[in-house]
Amino acid sequence: MTTSVLHNSLLMNTDTTETVCDELVHEEALQMIVNGQDFSITMQTPGHELYLVRGLLHAEGIHSEKFLDFKIERHETGSIARVQVDHKQLLNSGRRLNSTSSCGVCGKRNMEELFKGLLPVTRHFEVNSQFITKAFKNAQEKQDLFTQTGGSHAASAANAKGETLCLFEDIGRHNAVDKVVGYLLENNLLKQACILTVSGRISFEIIQKCNRAGIPVLAAISAPSSLAVKYAKETGITLAAFCRDQ
Repeated sequence: MTTSVLHNSLLMNTDTTETVCDELVHEEALQMIVNGQDFSITMQTPGHELYLVRGLLHAEGIHSEKFLDFKIERHETGSIARVQVDHKQLLNSGRRLNSTSSCGVCGKRNMEELFKGLLPVTRHFEVNSQFITKAFKNAQEKQDLFTQTGGSHAASAANAKGETLCLFEDIGRHNAVDKVVGYLLENNLLKQACILTVSGRISFEIIQKCNRAGIPVLAAISAPSSLAVKYAKETGITLAAFCRDQ
C-alpha cells in the first residue's frame, strides 16, 4: 500500500534554489458503507482500513464486535470500505457523511450527542516521566512515514512495561488513534493498553476515543484543549501534555 508519493519541488534558501524530489504523505478519500448504508467519508492515508473503521465505530459507540464481513475496494479517487455487522449490535449513528482528516466531532448531528457515553475509566495505572519518555521513545523509533515525509501524525499504545503494542501513522491524527484502537480490539489487546500516545494536540475527540477504549493514560507531544482537560478530569484519565524535550 502506498503511504507516500514522490513530488518535484523547489528547495530555496537565502542564496540558492534547486529542484528536488520530495516525498509526501499520501492522502485520499475513504468512504465507509455499513450494512449497505453510507456511514462516513474521511480523508486518510491508505492502509489498515479495517482497523480504522473498527476503531471509529467503537469510538462512536455504534459497534464494538468483530465484523461479519469487511471488503476494501481501491479506486483512482480513493477507497471504499464495505462493512457488514450484526444488526442487533448496530446503534444509530450521530455522524454526518463527510469529514476531513483533521476533523473529529465536526460530523456530529447535534451537540447533545457529543458527550454521551463518557463513563469513568475504571482501570488505574500510575505513570512517571520516565515511563512516558520510554513509551514515546519506543513509538518514535517506529515512525517510518514521518521520517520519510515529516507530514504524518502518529498514535501508539503501550503496555505496563512501556512496550509498544502497536503504532499507526496517518495524515489525520484521529485516524491514527482509530487505527490503534481498532488493532487492539481486533487482536484482543485492549486490556493490555495502559497508555495512548499521540502526536500533536489533545482535543476533546481524542479524549473521547481514549475514554471509549478504557485506556487510563493519554500523553501527547503538544497542548491540550480546555474540554480535553475537563473531561479527562471527569472521567479519570491521566492526561500528560507537552511530552517533549525532557
